[in-house]
Amino acid sequence: MRVHRRAFTLGVLAVGIASGLAATAVSLATGRSGRDAVVFTRTATLRASSGPVGRGLSLDGASLVATNANGRHVVGTLGDGDEVIAPLTGALTPVAAASIDGRFVVYSSWRQLARIKPGALGQGLATGRPVGLPSVRLFDLRTGKDDLLANGAAAPAVSTSGAIAYVAGDSQAVRQNVDYTGRVVVADSRDAKPRVWTSSPARYLPYAWAGSELLVYRGVPDSEGTDLYAYAGPDDAHLLAPDAFVIAISPDGENVLAAVGVRTLEVIRVADAAVKDSMSLDGTSGGPSALMYAGGWRGDRVIANSDRGLVVLDLHGGLHVESVFATPGFPHGIKEPVLVDDTHVRGWADLALHQQAAGSTDEPASDNALVDCDLATGACAVGSANPPRTWARWITNPSR
Repeated sequence: MRVHRRAFTLGVLAVGIASGLAATAVSLATGRSGRDAVVFTRTATLRASSGPVGRGLSLDGASLVATNANGRHVVGTLGDGDEVIAPLTGALTPVAAASIDGRFVVYSSWRQLARIKPGALGQGLATGRPVGLPSVRLFDLRTGKDDLLANGAAAPAVSTSGAIAYVAGDSQAVRQNVDYTGRVVVADSRDAKPRVWTSSPARYLPYAWAGSELLVYRGVPDSEGTDLYAYAGPDDAHLLAPDAFVIAISPDGENVLAAVGVRTLEVIRVADAAVKDSMSLDGTSGGPSALMYAGGWRGDRVIANSDRGLVVLDLHGGLHVESVFATPGFPHGIKEPVLVDDTHVRGWADLALHQQAAGSTDEPASDNALVDCDLATGACAVGSANPPRTWARWITNPSR
């Protein structure tokens, strides 16, 4: 029986976890064919140092940056004056997702409406007062044009066919101590008119597409938990797991690895919610007791952040923990990690607390930076540090 628990708050904050472990890093070739070319030691430690983080498309605050063999250049400026951040979702859903054909990026933006006073009751805001305005925007990588798709919207997800989903709020503004409810809408293409996929409002947050089905978090009433659903069309949904969040979607889009209830991982078939494999996280022998959402799946391996550091799960021969890489250089681990090849992982990380000016009333928060790690050598390159509200993120797409 699945156990229900309080998982996380869908509010204007992002959460992190601590990590720690110590060992050494080694990789070696295997004779196995048809799967990953390397295996790793059971425990290892990743060393962090400043350096170039490789090629790819990324966010640097409101700048969209492309890094390639010719260097680093700014592709465009995003947000039309708004911040390119996602306070409603944090790292639960991507702040931006690129289309599979590389033609556009859909992303979240935020306009702050109220001045928050950390330490004050209710952060100095009366219940119901507008805090900020979330929006969903689209940047065309061919023309450089940046368009507003919707105000009062959040959590965009782009399918492999180019369909765009997001939640359209009942109220455009996020209000203090008021649930942000809305309806999931889907446009079949960037130029199509969005259709409502959930006729009744709720605390919805689309995550990504698994084939033609949209994975959506739905907040549990009077709870901080969320249930995970798969939507095949308007009001055509089935429950994948209660009190669950996505760790990764299989490369073929047929399965999802989810953390369900208390310390349980399940491989769930999206089509019918059948549980194909599962394991418990007991935290013994240096292993993790909790995995964080938004990891990556490549071949038979899944990479995810955890309370022990970066975890490699192997699905070959049954779901199990293959390796745990301690990340002492990153206080909250490596977030939204993706395996770009057999040994290289990209993500982002919180760094040290940001040094605030004297008399600042901003809430204490950490700097952040892009991270590029080689699991074979145990080395992580850390990009330039950005202040808390200037997000550094790789732009990928978890949809499959």
